[in-house]
Amino acid sequence: MLASPGHAGARLFMFILKPLGDKRIGLLWSSQLLSATGAEFYMVAVIWIASSLIGRDAGYVSALQSGALLFGSLFAGALTDRWRHATTMVGVSLFRAALLLLLAAASAFGFMSLPLLAVTAGAVALATSVYDPALQATLPILAPGTSIRHAVNGLFDATRRMARILGPSLIALVNGLVPIGQFFAITAGGFLLSALGVRAALKGAPLPAPPETRRGLSSVLDAIMGGARAVRHHRLMHFGLIADFVGNVTWSMGVLLGMALYLRMTSAEPLTAYSLMMTAYGAGNLAANLVLAGITPKRPLLWLVMSKLTFGLGVLLMPFAPNTAALMACAALAAVNGPFENLALLHIIQHDFPPQRIAQVYRLQMCAVFGGSLIGYLAAPSLFAAFGLAPMIATLGAVTLATGLVGLALSRLLHGPRPT
Repeated sequence: MLASPGHAGARLFMFILKPLGDKRIGLLWSSQLLSATGAEFYMVAVIWIASSLIGRDAGYVSALQSGALLFGSLFAGALTDRWRHATTMVGVSLFRAALLLLLAAASAFGFMSLPLLAVTAGAVALATSVYDPALQATLPILAPGTSIRHAVNGLFDATRRMARILGPSLIALVNGLVPIGQFFAITAGGFLLSALGVRAALKGAPLPAPPETRRGLSSVLDAIMGGARAVRHHRLMHFGLIADFVGNVTWSMGVLLGMALYLRMTSAEPLTAYSLMMTAYGAGNLAANLVLAGITPKRPLLWLVMSKLTFGLGVLLMPFAPNTAALMACAALAAVNGPFENLALLHIIQHDFPPQRIAQVYRLQMCAVFGGSLIGYLAAPSLFAAFGLAPMIATLGAVTLATGLVGLALSRLLHGPRPT
């Protein structure tokens, strides 16, 4: 007798949540959710304060953060590869909390300035580039089985998706009650609680000690180039990095900045329309994540292709949506891309590369993400001025869609032999 769709869905949901029964994974996941939700307050506060100081050029503050993330992804490993991952995550969380408490104090006492905001935002971004690879290198050790590891990847990927729903909701709740400058204090509180949770989760965990590395220039070069060397014969990872780069140019220039500017020009209630669009995006992200977390990507290339097709089509249609409901539908379609891409890339990184290279390869992926965002933010002003908002947003969607079609056309080549 076949199980009903409801029973099958319930079993899938329980399978996805099962790893949270492990105390270490549950604590670490809760810490990550706190950190991600607090980060939503931080992002709103940075953009809001920057826009009040320099107007529409506030996008350059976002470019600075992307540049710091890219720099950290390239070079921070020369230092942090010698640290234990638990030490890295706890230390980074405390460091970010201290920086944000400084911003909260500056805002409270009237000392906020653009240089202080920019330098602190860059430092926070640099620290973030250190935290994420350490987390990703820890997860395979806490969840060694293939199927359970994929469910864990889905759960941790979902923290960002959930934060995109929880964060705006909480911001709406406290807006008007809490000054915008004190959003930094809320984020700092989230990072402090996250540090405590990570410390409790990983205390006594069987995490390997940092590998013995040679000192001097050779160790620095290995930390910087190790990821690139590891993927040099991995054609599927090459495509994944290119697709990630293209998608993040489109995300930063077309969705985050482009649609905000476009709705300000065309909508009677631009902030409401933009908020609803992003809420739909977050809901689509989370729904896709919950479904895909229970399905192991046996052919990760198809997941990468699907991510570019859905994202490209959704962005292509956004500026032509006739009403807010249609815009939300386009955003929900585009949002499917995130879990497809992230879970496929995590699967490839964790299964095709040795443990000592996981953090380095993940940093290489972060370079593709933040490099794409940096170029998107920097190129946006001149491209929007030259070609217009709607045509440029649609073009970005079309290029992303074409990337997926290219991956599909090259599927036989990209499924070549994997490295041992």
